[in-house]
Amino acid sequence: MDEQGKHLTQAEIQIKKLEAMRQQREQVSAESAPKSPSAPKTEAARIEERLRAMRIAGEKSRGSAPRRPKIEGKQKSSKLTFAQIRLLEEILAKDSRLKGSVITRIALNRFLNIENTAEENDLEARINEILGQLKNR
Repeated sequence: MDEQGKHLTQAEIQIKKLEAMRQQREQVSAESAPKSPSAPKTEAARIEERLRAMRIAGEKSRGSAPRRPKIEGKQKSSKLTFAQIRLLEEILAKDSRLKGSVITRIALNRFLNIENTAEENDLEARINEILGQLKNR
């Protein structure tokens, strides 16, 4: 019986601790709550408040994104040197089938020794032809 009494006292101690924590939370939330009750808002006021909150959230998200570097007024998403960007733009201007992603894929295939598709082989030949013309300038 003595052990049951100890268990009960341990349980009672735990219950008292939990009640004290609950009271403390209630007190903190009561202190942080506004003291004067506000008048009920009209539907228009609620919509206006939501729109202001959305505008503020939009401004925060726009300002937090890192800006991409600009070269000659164009934003660049990858870290390339100026010479690489200029060369890439000249290659893209010569053939409408070529895009930055296609050129990157072909270059990675060559770097990783992966076999190109037939279309990629044709485009790689076109890239080499364009590069030859640019070297001869």
